[in-house]
Amino acid sequence: MTPEKQVSFIERVAKSILGLEGLQTVVYCDRNRSGKLSEEEKQKCTFLEVGNKILNEINGEYIKEKYNIKNGVEFGNKLHEERVKYIKSIRK
Repeated sequence: MTPEKQVSFIERVAKSILGLEGLQTVVYCDRNRSGKLSEEEKQKCTFLEVGNKILNEINGEYIKEKYNIKNGVEFGNKLHEERVKYIKSIRK
């Protein structure tokens, strides 16, 4: 999945009823079909940690301070762009 799609996916899931925590639970259950999910395997599922980080750290206040942009289309685009940059930086 491309970084752009990862960010869009995280944003959509976070807004859904399931949420990031609920999806994390579903992933754990799916991977634990055998009943033997190790801590190492759990640590490989990082989208909850990454998702919370990009949603909480790269937020509207961050964009307003860094770019001095008010709400609007450009604001939303810049927010998405900064989140994609963050995903790319941690996936190297």
